[in-house]
Amino acid sequence: MKNYFKYIVFVILVILLVVVDQFSKNIVMGYGEDIVLIPGFLNISLVKNYGAVFGIAQGSNLVMTVITGLICLVMILAIIIFTYKKEHVSLAFYLILAGGIGNFFDRINRGYVVDFIDTPFIATFNIADCCVVIGAFLIILDLVLGLYKGAKEDYKF
Repeated sequence: MKNYFKYIVFVILVILLVVVDQFSKNIVMGYGEDIVLIPGFLNISLVKNYGAVFGIAQGSNLVMTVITGLICLVMILAIIIFTYKKEHVSLAFYLILAGGIGNFFDRINRGYVVDFIDTPFIATFNIADCCVVIGAFLIILDLVLGLYKGAKEDYKF
């Protein structure tokens, strides 16, 4: 019963993150003006991204929609098939799934991804992107630490 509770909590987290992502994008789309939050550091700026990360491959929305959909399916299969001993690894897959779903919804419903968090250091991004990056970071961190510690059986089927 304990495992089912964990899955329910993670599914609620995914739903909550997707709702927050879509809600924030709708607010930015409706506002229409740039907002300076921290001068020279953080702005809210609407960017319609028809391509991939960092604005590459512009005009490839169909390809990116298919790739995003496949990544979501892989995450769902990974969640169903594998049991992870470490909660942060499970969380990582759910975060990547939430981010993928958020951007997939954009591509299906709008034909582009809405990006709006703007800093001078990196390309404009959104909450779904944050989920994907944090999830990927957790997986990479786990792999690096696992290699460092010599862990061999962290994942089981």
